[in-house]
Amino acid sequence: MTGTAAPFAADDYRARMERAARSAAEAGFAGLLVAPGPDMVWLTGYSPTAVTERLTLLVLAPGQDPVLVVPTLEAPDAAKAAGASALTLRDWTDGKDPYAATAALLGANGRFGISDNAWAMHLLGLQKALPGTSYASLTEALPMLRAVKDTAELELLAAAGAAADATFEEIRKVPFGGRRESEVAADLADLLRRFGHSQVDFTIVASGPNGANPHHEVGDRVIERGDMVVLDFGGLKDGYGSDTYRTVHVGEPTDEER
Repeated sequence: MTGTAAPFAADDYRARMERAARSAAEAGFAGLLVAPGPDMVWLTGYSPTAVTERLTLLVLAPGQDPVLVVPTLEAPDAAKAAGASALTLRDWTDGKDPYAATAALLGANGRFGISDNAWAMHLLGLQKALPGTSYASLTEALPMLRAVKDTAELELLAAAGAAADATFEEIRKVPFGGRRESEVAADLADLLRRFGHSQVDFTIVASGPNGANPHHEVGDRVIERGDMVVLDFGGLKDGYGSDTYRTVHVGEPTDEER
């Protein structure tokens, strides 16, 4: 449970990009434009060290090799990505027009799906370079693209959930009464990491009246005997997420609380 899963290989990313391009064509799109974020990680294994104003964009189109348009100064990192051998890197230097470089890869009048989180300045730059094109968000264009998981992904999701379950079983053994919410939240984070999470996204500990706030910010309230305590915690294990919500009681609950 605490081990690390085998990483995805270039062939896995190649298959995903081929599937994405094929799905785009079936939906009537000329291609897909993928900005840095979860979609790019899923398709290529690449995540820039920093998302800046410099254009980074994965271009997928039916019948064409995938191309990652990337700033020259970030190209060495992109070349190290697990899926890099399954695509072509097209780098551009400061002072050059990245939109012209990208436009050369696209049809002059096509309709493209584009990442929901793409910067407006990049979309406007593409529209200026190719005024005959139109765009739709990937959520609208291909809502099920990443929602449909393969066997390996399902196993990773199950492992992330199992790690969160193990965290809950262990936190139940930790004293709650007389301790601050922040202390219990720190215990939750430590346990998530112990059970294999590389990233902890949230550890909500909402005791007593704070339990009525679904997005309570952990504070210094001291948990008292008789409190109901809402726990909401999760993060990433091997790139896949967990999100667990549980309610515990400090001491013996009343019949009404049960």
